[in-house]
Amino acid sequence: MIREIKFVNLFSIGNKLIIKYRCEEGLGFYVDNGEFSIKILYNGNIISPKKIKKIDNKVIRVDYYVNESKKLIMDLINYGMKVIVTCNTLNQEFEIKNIDESKVYTNLYKRITESKKCSDIIDASSKLFLGKEEYKFNSKLRKDKNFRRDVMYTKAYEEEIIDDKIILYESFHGKTMSCNPYAIFKYLLNDYEYKDFKHIWVLNDSNNCKELYKNMNNVEFVKVHSDEYVRYLAKAKYLINNTTFPPYYIRKEGQIYLNTWHGTPIKTLGKLMKGSRGQYKNIQRNLLQTTHLINPNKFTADIMITEHDIDGIYQGKIFDCGYPRIDLTLNSNKYEIKKKLNLKNNKKVILYAPTWRGEVGNVDNEINRFIDDYEYLIKKLGNQYTILLRVHTLVEEYLVKKGYGENIVDNAIDTNELLSVVDILISDYSSIIFDFMPTKNPILLYCYDREKYANERGFILDLEELPGSICYTVNDLALKLLNIEDVIEENKKKYDIAIKKYNYNDDGRVTERVVDFIFNNNLDGLYTLKNNKKNILMYCGGFLNNGITTSAINLLDNIDYDKYNVFIIDKGNYNDESEFNISQLNSKVKILYRSGNILYLKDEKIKEEEIFYNGLKANVNDVNELLSLYRREFKRLFGSSRFDIAIDFSGYVKYWTLVMATSQIERKVIYQHNEMIEEYNKVINGKLKHRKNMDVIFSLYDNFDKVISVAKHTMDVNKENLKPWVNEVDKRFDYVHNSINYKKVFYLQSQNNKTKIGDKYYQIKNYSVDILGNIIIEAFPKIDDSKINFINIGRMSPEKDQKKLINAFFKVIQKYPDSRLYILGDGILKQELNNLIISLGLQSHVILTGQVKNPFEIAKECDCFVLSSNHEGQPMVLLEMLILNKDIIATDIPGNRSVLEDGYGLLCDNNEDALAESMINYIENKNKFKKFDYEKYNKEAMNMFYKIIDSK
Repeated sequence: MIREIKFVNLFSIGNKLIIKYRCEEGLGFYVDNGEFSIKILYNGNIISPKKIKKIDNKVIRVDYYVNESKKLIMDLINYGMKVIVTCNTLNQEFEIKNIDESKVYTNLYKRITESKKCSDIIDASSKLFLGKEEYKFNSKLRKDKNFRRDVMYTKAYEEEIIDDKIILYESFHGKTMSCNPYAIFKYLLNDYEYKDFKHIWVLNDSNNCKELYKNMNNVEFVKVHSDEYVRYLAKAKYLINNTTFPPYYIRKEGQIYLNTWHGTPIKTLGKLMKGSRGQYKNIQRNLLQTTHLINPNKFTADIMITEHDIDGIYQGKIFDCGYPRIDLTLNSNKYEIKKKLNLKNNKKVILYAPTWRGEVGNVDNEINRFIDDYEYLIKKLGNQYTILLRVHTLVEEYLVKKGYGENIVDNAIDTNELLSVVDILISDYSSIIFDFMPTKNPILLYCYDREKYANERGFILDLEELPGSICYTVNDLALKLLNIEDVIEENKKKYDIAIKKYNYNDDGRVTERVVDFIFNNNLDGLYTLKNNKKNILMYCGGFLNNGITTSAINLLDNIDYDKYNVFIIDKGNYNDESEFNISQLNSKVKILYRSGNILYLKDEKIKEEEIFYNGLKANVNDVNELLSLYRREFKRLFGSSRFDIAIDFSGYVKYWTLVMATSQIERKVIYQHNEMIEEYNKVINGKLKHRKNMDVIFSLYDNFDKVISVAKHTMDVNKENLKPWVNEVDKRFDYVHNSINYKKVFYLQSQNNKTKIGDKYYQIKNYSVDILGNIIIEAFPKIDDSKINFINIGRMSPEKDQKKLINAFFKVIQKYPDSRLYILGDGILKQELNNLIISLGLQSHVILTGQVKNPFEIAKECDCFVLSSNHEGQPMVLLEMLILNKDIIATDIPGNRSVLEDGYGLLCDNNEDALAESMINYIENKNKFKKFDYEKYNKEAMNMFYKIIDSK
């Protein structure tokens, strides 16, 4: 018996139609072994096939000949098609709906261009006849299925009209029909008021479809990422999910997106989770897309918002209402459930539902323990109880293979329906505990690996708070079950307290309230999070080891968090360098992570490529493709979030500058941390490093209210040099001094990271722990305070010009051979500098330490700081050295002058001889400089910042 026929694609030549069909049950068998036919019903006529060919066991090709083939094709696209399938004289009628127009090839050229076999030929011809950008787009569209899917979704997002009568449900990324979406689906399906609605279930495996719904006319099943799925994401009025939609999903204006989540958390979630940073980024992004968020209790409502760092910007409606799925536990027909489970005796039912602990492909250890425990419980309790199992799918596969599948509950039975017939629950760290609590039946927590689990995953709740007896061995578990009345008595008080805190909504009518909330906008029970602060969105440059990062961290330590919420937007993947730096942020900073890729239409991608190659010649507001592209990207990233101020604190990354410049945030600010024309002309390895970026970014300055330099001298230089790119430079350009964190500097310089090996002391610059627990220390010989020690801290790149400093220091050594120069940092010129040191014979005089996590401890022990830069904005390192009251020599460039010109250090001409002369003069005279009032400076810097962001 064939259950469903699906359309794959169609190709026409004249009046010949070639249609491919697919069936999960397999069609190839019928073609090979019996009478088989697929006839089209069209305008009351039957169109019979002329030829049928098997492609594989599931896909066949059928040739038809028909007059007015073009009209037929359009009707198929617009209205679907009806077919009669004949197998061994048995006729079945099917209706095929929603035929994807992109899979209908109405001419030979289109068929060939979509053919993988012709890909190389098409590539070669496209290069000859298409523009470079269009060729690249078409080539990627053919070869990259993910890109093709993203483009298809973008087209649907922009063109599909929302259908008010379509509801799309997704549970656990299409694995099952279950949880809260399933409970809502069941309610709506049986409510006459919603009889005209079409229900789309996302289900990746047809075997997981509940039999009752397989052949319903108003229920359709689609797979995640399929063409149908992509189209319904853009077309359905109502979307209901208990986890997340893919990163390419954007909620359209007019769509209602209800996220139900899937449990009161016991384990950590969001930013509290252990492991890689930002692992929850698509959850965070999805929450910002939602219009409605339901929660089982206030505890979960707070956790979902705060621990995903979206409090302050979340614009959806939060409903403290309970979970619809628990209605299934309270209201299900127990007789029918027991019948499905084949429970014919009067034994009490135990459900063992443990948390998933293994790793994909490596579950043997957990399986062996599970089997041993299960056999022990059967032996001790099998005569008294029926023990059912609800386990992770991977565990289930292994148990079945090993012959233990008999008592595993089939996934066709919903977990909450199952709980309605359970007398005792055994679990551990799963939210199933809260679903079971309304039954008031006993709970046992089998936590044999509690300490290990706490270290690896972490808990958000104290397990002792839960109304279940905790067992650490299977023997303890069996004894508790044999004395279950004692368990009931000892947990009675905790049960009452827990229900009042977590299950106060569970009266069996939650689904009714949720439906009223979604479809009738009944806001009784609306849960609000107050926010009277201004919201700042800020991009800081990726948290590399540079002055921008230091400046950003300091600023974020000084902001008044009683007046502002600060949201940092950043990449979603980190190396050790950026991970360490972002971990230094003030704990009050909220971090949003980029998830997924920007979505393009063809014209947008081509226009973007042209602009990125040639620069932005027009105002971005006049480039429709770019404006629509990046405003859509802003919505993909942030949904309907409300921001008052956008700050591109980096000013070097065109993607983020475009996201902010094209946004509709009321106040927009971009920073300049350097003399930008020098950056524009910077050459590294024979290439202009920033030219392509800056051609775009400079032209976007007109879309910002303020373009901020970090020092007045730097601003003056930038104003003069950037007039060709910017209108009203006098009005738009301003400056704000970098803020400082003097308390942190003092703390770090007071540390003592030294170690003694043999009879020598070494300065520790970094340390780490390998997978075996061994501590790996990177160190260099302790600074000798009997010498004259100069220090330079900074990135090893052309503008810092440590090459000039080393050549100058070579001249110092000729006169004062006991001098030493420490250069702290790393960068692309490290090898070149090392070669220079060797060529000059300075190996014992110039020490390249590499990157050091705490440079202040080393700077404290040196005599004088030297900065040899060719251009700077306002060097953070100079301000930090002034906090330490360190003597300073620096080249006389605008950025350095802005810090030192009032007598805080020595400014010298920007050449080797002047640097050498200044260092020799310092050795001979030990110049004394004006003391820096860091508290006064910092207060003034923050007042400048507030004035800029709060101006109208």
